[in-house]
Amino acid sequence: MPGDKRPLRAALRAARATRPVPDPGADALWAVAQAAGLLDPAGRPGVTGPQVLAAYLASSGEPDPVRICAEVRAAGGQVVLPIPHADRTLGWACDDGRSLPAPGLPVRMPAGPQVGVGARALVGLGVRVVLVPALAVDRSGTRLGQGGGYYDRLLAELVAGTDARPALVAVVHDDEVLPAGTIPRRSHDVPVEAALTESALVRLGAD
Repeated sequence: MPGDKRPLRAALRAARATRPVPDPGADALWAVAQAAGLLDPAGRPGVTGPQVLAAYLASSGEPDPVRICAEVRAAGGQVVLPIPHADRTLGWACDDGRSLPAPGLPVRMPAGPQVGVGARALVGLGVRVVLVPALAVDRSGTRLGQGGGYYDRLLAELVAGTDARPALVAVVHDDEVLPAGTIPRRSHDVPVEAALTESALVRLGAD
């Protein structure tokens, strides 16, 4: 079927199943993010104050931003992590290093209280960078997720809702940055502007 993402998604999941657990690249991800200025407290031109970051709790095989989250917190910044809801929206809670299983899903969620829902919460909290989980991304900026639609909805709200939207950065392994056009892009797919890997922050462009 033209545009069918399922075979690629299945292949990438199978490859991730062979990766070491826990992810040995967490320190490398942090080093790359820091060197690239992604974690600069200033965030973006004209913006001052501590970094406010949206990240995620890694599942088996995923690149793990745990060191990034810890360093942002240690520097006086704030990290928010997603809480999946039954309607496929994402709530957000502040990261304090604790987590618990998400009911009915193979992921973990933050243990603290929810502070908001969806894109509006991220904008209101002053989030400047969203680290987006992905199975892969291609060099045109098309992201392949797990297929649940949670982040598709969030990214669409972010790009539609404000001119001051945060940077959208997919977090993938080095071999999951694919040639432009590899991932079928549908009308609801929001491109991301960069990919963070264990060795580089890769800027992504249009088709």
